[in-house]
Amino acid sequence: MTPGAQSLITELDKALVRAPEPWRRDALRQMIDLFLSNADACDTAQTDVFDEVLYRLLKKSDRATLAEVAATLAPVQKGPAKVLGSLARHSDAAISGPVIALSPSLRDKDLVDIAERAEPRMLMAIAARPHIGESVTDVLLKRGNQDIKFRLIKNPNAKLSEAGFARLVIGLNGDKRLAAAISARTDVPPELRIWLVQALEG
Repeated sequence: MTPGAQSLITELDKALVRAPEPWRRDALRQMIDLFLSNADACDTAQTDVFDEVLYRLLKKSDRATLAEVAATLAPVQKGPAKVLGSLARHSDAAISGPVIALSPSLRDKDLVDIAERAEPRMLMAIAARPHIGESVTDVLLKRGNQDIKFRLIKNPNAKLSEAGFARLVIGLNGDKRLAAAISARTDVPPELRIWLVQALEG
């Protein structure tokens, strides 16, 4: 962050100490509007500044405000990662749900952290995301039930690691439906296909 941006954040921190809630809420909405009108043109450094400002303005916000912000920012292609990570960890599904389900800017490290603690409903939402990295699917396969595994396997944009595929194959326990779903994927490691064939024929 540039010295100028850091100075802005420092001044904001001082102002927020004595800022009344209505001022904070209005400033938050104005900053979100400003960000949304410029999001596509912002570079990483500029987005990071918006991220820090919004993160501070969101502190102590009520449930309705957090839910509104989550629904607004979740679909943004180049969203504020720190804010979205914080919202995605919220215990209220009305706040975390839209971000987990929709946000393309939610980082894999945030998803891994959430998946390691989340209840099955949230794990299912993560498994249905448009894009999921291997580090995230590894956790989902370790913690998820059969329904979550099926959702993940049938998601063509979920990347599974070799270890993830191996975990699936080892845990088949004669489940031909699951074996068929795994076999239908084009990215199954060749050395594991023989085990799938045996499971389907057994």
